[in-house]
Amino acid sequence: MIYNSYCVYDLETTSPSPRRTQIVQIAAVMVNSRTLSIVPGSEFESLVQPSFDPEFCELHNLDLLQPGAVAVHGKTEAMLRKAPSLKSVWNNFCEYVNEYNYKGTNWSAPIAVGYNNKSFDNRIIERVMCDEPWAYGPCSKDKTRAELFNKYYSLDVIDMMIMMFENDKKVNKMSADALIRGHMGYAKGEAHDAMGDVKMTAELFCKTQRSLRAFAKTKNFEGMMK
Repeated sequence: MIYNSYCVYDLETTSPSPRRTQIVQIAAVMVNSRTLSIVPGSEFESLVQPSFDPEFCELHNLDLLQPGAVAVHGKTEAMLRKAPSLKSVWNNFCEYVNEYNYKGTNWSAPIAVGYNNKSFDNRIIERVMCDEPWAYGPCSKDKTRAELFNKYYSLDVIDMMIMMFENDKKVNKMSADALIRGHMGYAKGEAHDAMGDVKMTAELFCKTQRSLRAFAKTKNFEGMMK
């Protein structure tokens, strides 16, 4: 039985490239894995000041804040120049995550959860932990493996949605906007704001997990596996 917390998190960035982008906002909530409910008071959210130096960004293969990204998430240069540095926010975020690591080990660390996080958000925070110009950790000694979250498990809610809706003719796309806000009619929170997206993903994750657990206890599931 797994007692780890689930850390549902989301990033807003300077561009759509996970290999080049910079973080401009990070948000997260914790989910109790036994009750499948958001832990009260577990919200974490902060804007992040990216580098606006063209020479620095060119040297380290980073994208400056792109107009297309601002059009999506609304975090302008004026807003972000007042935000704390990535190093400061990252230190706070690591402390936040570690508060929910109930034994202080890789096994007991929170399990990362997001929407399309395996192909985007997870890759970005791995760069922050292991790669220059940041390498803020925690990571392995050879700097090849990030070690903030549980190293055995990572869950992507988009995988669950694909399994459920890939044969539904009413669903044309699996993006959060098209599927959750469009097809499902989720209206809470602000789209493409990290905290709004986190709460939406966390609620969907909890409801889906509850349904799966309930089905796994039925005779129909037992018979299906024989």
